[in-house]
Amino acid sequence: TMSNMPPQWLGLLKWSLKYNDGTRNTSDVRPMADEDKKFLENVMKNLVVDENEKMRVAITTLKLTDPNDNTAASDDAKGKEDTKEDDPLSELEALDKEESEKGEIVRKKEEALELLDDLVLNGDNAKNYVKMGGLAPLLECVQSKHGSLVKLACQLISSISQNNLTVQVEFLKAQGLKVLLKLFRDTTTSGDVLGKALGAVSAVVRQCKPGEEAFKKAQGIPWLLKTLDNPKGKVPARVAKKGLALIRHFLDLEEDSKSIKSLLVALGAPRVIMSYHSHNDIDVREKALELIVEIATGKDEASSKAKTALKAINSGKKVEARIKEVEGLIREGDEEDEEMYSVEMELLKQLDSLISA
Repeated sequence: TMSNMPPQWLGLLKWSLKYNDGTRNTSDVRPMADEDKKFLENVMKNLVVDENEKMRVAITTLKLTDPNDNTAASDDAKGKEDTKEDDPLSELEALDKEESEKGEIVRKKEEALELLDDLVLNGDNAKNYVKMGGLAPLLECVQSKHGSLVKLACQLISSISQNNLTVQVEFLKAQGLKVLLKLFRDTTTSGDVLGKALGAVSAVVRQCKPGEEAFKKAQGIPWLLKTLDNPKGKVPARVAKKGLALIRHFLDLEEDSKSIKSLLVALGAPRVIMSYHSHNDIDVREKALELIVEIATGKDEASSKAKTALKAINSGKKVEARIKEVEGLIREGDEEDEEMYSVEMELLKQLDSLISA
């Protein structure tokens, strides 16, 4: 309603209605008078200033010192007892525990991060955020012992960096990638936080040549595989999807495709990725199968080694068993089920052909 509008918006609306209420004959429209131009420019200037001012206040909030947060992430920071993704009760218990341990400063920082995430959807605001010195306190939040702040900080990093080369480069200069990589090198980091961290890493490095090079130089691909290679099978679907997608991105880089494939095979990627071929999340299964098919396709040495590695872990039998399982699900289902499993089935058949060749 009009009464809920900010003063500047209300003024702009009234001015607009005064000059065009939909009933005027537009044939006599004249150029805007200088006085009207100044009024409109002032309104729009105030709006921009308001957003910049909000960002300044939010950044100042992020700089507040919390006596209960020693920044060096403790076991509580990222969930020492990693909650299983399919156990909503344990997740709720963990959230309740974290909520009870928060102080007022942590809550204020959470609000500031959420506000900033809305404001930086405007690309110019994202750049202004960096110019205002927002990266340093943001990276402090990434290193907080409070998982809620870490997740919100990673989300904000994703928002300001996505397809924004200026911000990506500044983030790299601030050693932000190094801070993020610590999260998924830390065995105490929860899957919930890892998912956000991988999203942030992806936003920082993709479509940014310096970012891609920095990621490879920091041994990002080996650590990414190590994150996915969990013998207890506790890697959450959101982490698996983002991890597999990021590996695929580097494999698809034309100039590095052969070297990345060789590195992946040498690191044991065929075994790690194959372990997701029957994951309970269909998106994870498809991403894993797409990736392993791409690695095993070709006549180059790396592809041959990949196929050898797959045969060594009886992948042929596993794929055949999964094909029969999917066929059964399709028979018992309807047309929608057949369509849902069509991509997976095609990938399974491709992989089966590669392994048996």
